[in-house]
Amino acid sequence: MQLGAAEMKLQVSALRAEAADILSLRLANPTGGPLPAFTPGAHIALRLGKGLVRQYSLCNGPEDGEAYFIAVKREAESRVHLLGHGDLVAVTPPVNAFPVDWSAPHLVLLAGGIGITPLLSMARHAQQRGHSFELHYFARSFGHAAFRDLLSEERLAPHVTFHFGVEPAAMDRYLRDLLASRRTGSNLYLCGPTPFMDRARAVAADCSGLCGVRWEYFTPSHAADPVGDQATPFTVRLARSGRTLEVPADKTILQILLANDVEVDSSCMEGVCGLCATRVLEGEPDHRDEVLSDEEKRRCDVMTVCVSRARGRLLVLDL
Repeated sequence: MQLGAAEMKLQVSALRAEAADILSLRLANPTGGPLPAFTPGAHIALRLGKGLVRQYSLCNGPEDGEAYFIAVKREAESRVHLLGHGDLVAVTPPVNAFPVDWSAPHLVLLAGGIGITPLLSMARHAQQRGHSFELHYFARSFGHAAFRDLLSEERLAPHVTFHFGVEPAAMDRYLRDLLASRRTGSNLYLCGPTPFMDRARAVAADCSGLCGVRWEYFTPSHAADPVGDQATPFTVRLARSGRTLEVPADKTILQILLANDVEVDSSCMEGVCGLCATRVLEGEPDHRDEVLSDEEKRRCDVMTVCVSRARGRLLVLDL
């Protein structure tokens, strides 16, 4: 979803410290009107000024549709933590690149740290639907676990297990023991820091009882260098304007587009958020992102212009 005409001005209606360095915010329509619907796993994007766009997973349950509920981990230059009660912020309607497959008989939700945010929404929806699920939440300590009160409520507590302070050296064995006894046909959903996600995906690949594994990274699992030693120059043609731009080996497509006043919304600059995903009309992309599915990459009809490049000399983009 590109930011633009569809974006809304929402108001910060509540803020709460959920854990060490984690702040939750409710964003409501200042006129009291309804908000666009969402499904669990969805995210919204916030425009935070000076060209900065950031995406955050929705934590909402099905009964919680009057505002968007997000949680943000404090980073060195976080601007969300500067927002106050009553402030207005530009927000896109929800987009879901991490949907739940409800046809699976059982859901295993595996969260690490701030990765609890999309999985909390999945758990709340599963509980309301009466769908079988379990949520495992890994955090450094009790104080670093967000939403402890919500997850300890009577309706969710029987499905939730907290795991505090698991040492990295023991994580593989711990995850293997946790996943080995899962119900046949279970679907696994993963979200959290990159090292945690990489370990969980590797362990899950050896668990025969799992039917499907889905994940969402906040940072790249493997640092793909879009301008490394193997990068080569190529040409990008913009189908709508007819312009032709040269992309040198030491620049990304997005850098060249922005330098030539071609508006493309972006956020992570690392191929994990999908905000800069652009339709490809001709040519074969060299996909280097973590957000497109294997099927989307095989189709070669969309690419993330922040990190991906061209396999040939020419790409024609729907810009």
